[in-house]
Amino acid sequence: MLFNSFEFLIFFPVVTAVYFLLPGKIQWIWLLVMSYFFYMNWHAEYALLMAACTVVTYACGRIITALPEKKHKKLAMLAGIVFNIGLLGYFKYTGFFLDVVQRVCDALSIPVTTPRVSILLPVGISFYIFQALSYVIDVYKGRVKAERNLFKYALFVSFFPQLVAGPIERSSRLLRQVTAEHRFDWERARQGLLIMLLGFFEKVVIADRACMYVDAIYGGWIDASGAQIALATFVFAVQDLCDFAGYSHIAIGAAKVLGVELMTNFRQPYFAHSVQNFWARWHISLSTWFRDYIYFPLGAGRGGKLKQARNLMIVYTVSGLWHGAALKYVAWGMLNGALQVVEGLLPPPKHKPRFPKVDLLLHILLTDFLILITMLIFRAGSLSSALGMLLRIPTAWGAPGIESGFSAMQALCTGVCFVILFVIELIHEKRRTLTELTDRLPAAARGLLYLLAVLAIIVFGVWGPGYAAQAFIYFQF
Repeated sequence: MLFNSFEFLIFFPVVTAVYFLLPGKIQWIWLLVMSYFFYMNWHAEYALLMAACTVVTYACGRIITALPEKKHKKLAMLAGIVFNIGLLGYFKYTGFFLDVVQRVCDALSIPVTTPRVSILLPVGISFYIFQALSYVIDVYKGRVKAERNLFKYALFVSFFPQLVAGPIERSSRLLRQVTAEHRFDWERARQGLLIMLLGFFEKVVIADRACMYVDAIYGGWIDASGAQIALATFVFAVQDLCDFAGYSHIAIGAAKVLGVELMTNFRQPYFAHSVQNFWARWHISLSTWFRDYIYFPLGAGRGGKLKQARNLMIVYTVSGLWHGAALKYVAWGMLNGALQVVEGLLPPPKHKPRFPKVDLLLHILLTDFLILITMLIFRAGSLSSALGMLLRIPTAWGAPGIESGFSAMQALCTGVCFVILFVIELIHEKRRTLTELTDRLPAAARGLLYLLAVLAIIVFGVWGPGYAAQAFIYFQF
């Protein structure tokens, strides 16, 4: 079930209404049932995989607590990690592995033909497996106590607002929240609905409209001009932000209505002044997961610049593989890691800049330029296509180009929406919120503003061919 579907517009109010009508002690049971219903709406069999992940990591947590010897505890933790990584590897990377083997055999003239497999990737598997793995590791490290109730733990893994695309939460923050009793609060619900409204604006008005232009240019890049490719890359960078941040905002807002606080997943990433700062602002729940469970255990920056560079490259190579089973994702991850290694090797400035704001702006523009290059690799159909597009930008800048099918009215609407988004991001960067600004208005004016915002999303939103909801980009990961 997609957030931007008519089914969800019925599902969420019903779930919320029943949730707050139920006695507090059984509210979590309703959430668990509805979370599995939400997930099974795609493919019912997917729920078996999530249940397997849940049962195994729950059992590992209980075993770790019960065993006295640390080495036995470690074996239980490793068993949980191996099972879940194996599950993720089979469904996500089997085809990629066989393809790499075939390419190597072809290059070495080895007469081997690997089997062709077609395995359907379960929605959200990367997200809920990482969330479950963090629980097992935290129990082993003594950061959290193992949950005794299997079904309460199952709700932590399957909580529907953030189930299929995050934020990736930790058990220390989420488990107690989703199983606690909550009473309906008008102000909390209002704030949650406004956050959801922002998410819908980002997704159906900006991301899905920008998608039409990006798909047209990237799909026919061989005949596109360099200017078209460059513009499409910029548009995709905004699309990707709005698509994923839009999902996160809807998830955070929906959870807030139910009384659950999820972590912030995006914090104005295109205002970052370095690539490292960008990744401290983009998909924060994943960045912090890699930091806490891979980068720190590897040693982080201990042992000098060389070891830190090695650890960064490992983390971002793994991050690339997490995003997808293709060489372009590996290259994308390694490039992001390499850019941060270079930043770490650069000497700090000897003097304070004469014009600090101008200096900051230049750093932001340089960072965004570098990120755009990585975005092109991320969006391209393949690594070879990405290299061809990068070469075509400077060499075919003035070429006639192709027909994008993007009308002047579509372009105008997209441009206006980009400006609105920039203003919203700037307000948030100044540590303000839209709610703080609208709360200064009289109640009647606020109500009218909210109504106009809803109508604008309905009128200008792109609901897809035949009003079919468009999937979120990160569902494929």
